[in-house]
Amino acid sequence: MQTSPMQTWWTRGAAFGVAALASASAAWWALTLSNLAPWQPTVSLPPAPQLDAAILARALGAGTSPVNVAQAPPPLAIQLLGVVAGAGGKGHVLLAVGDAPPKTYKVGSKLGEGLFLQSVGKRSAQVGADPKGPARQILELPAISKP
Repeated sequence: MQTSPMQTWWTRGAAFGVAALASASAAWWALTLSNLAPWQPTVSLPPAPQLDAAILARALGAGTSPVNVAQAPPPLAIQLLGVVAGAGGKGHVLLAVGDAPPKTYKVGSKLGEGLFLQSVGKRSAQVGADPKGPARQILELPAISKP
């Protein structure tokens, strides 16, 4: 069986076309799948409606019953009973904080809610809201009475 040149050309052209389409399809899918950025639709929302705060407060029950306002606790009564001072404001003190029995505190210790012992002097102690901040209160030992 002998084939004509026209049949050979037609077979070769069809094979080339199928191969070109297959490689183009593979290249398109490779480029499509390599794009890792997720698609996110853009949504435009209308602006939120403006509400009157007074109307909203009344709707939620404001002003219908008396409100118990929590008051801040009274400041702690701190009494300095003794000092052991070291170099550079370091040391220990004997303090009576509030109604608790006297206790020894080291510089930097927390005395109560928001109170820290900041530094110690020969006959004094400084107390503040922050261990390194400004002193809120300076406690002094009572003067020594001479008989």
